[in-house]
Amino acid sequence: MVVSDTHGRLGPVQYVVEQLSGEVDLIIHAGDHYRDADSLAYLLEIPARGVIGNCDWPGDGPLEDILVVGGHRIFITHGHRYGVKSNTVAILERAKKLQARVAIYGHTHVADLREEEGVIIMNPGSPVQPRGESRASVGLLEINGEEIKAKLYLIDYIYP
Repeated sequence: MVVSDTHGRLGPVQYVVEQLSGEVDLIIHAGDHYRDADSLAYLLEIPARGVIGNCDWPGDGPLEDILVVGGHRIFITHGHRYGVKSNTVAILERAKKLQARVAIYGHTHVADLREEEGVIIMNPGSPVQPRGESRASVGLLEINGEEIKAKLYLIDYIYP
């Protein structure tokens, strides 16, 4: 599961994990309340990795990270240092330089999923503060051998 911009509100993510009943085996957090990854790992007993975002300053975590999952390289960044509110050109270039098959970013609170030049680019949106016409969402990655399936999961959770 890929999440970003949780801003301290974990209920919707917990809800999605319950809905997926045991299908989530790793949580990737693309920043803004980076420590939420640790809280989710503890509460849900699922490993989690994350990077810091612009709302995590001063932060003690990484600005970006590369995970290798099933032999595939996954680049994770929050995106604020790459100008993602304008476009994702810099994210794509960085992912290609790192030989990543997937590039994950956040920051905009708007879900985005597409493939460019052989790289899956994913912004899971925000499960708690979607912006614009976007709905609350998270991302899902399924890695099975050479195949990577990526999708966005819209959340119908009612916020307390």
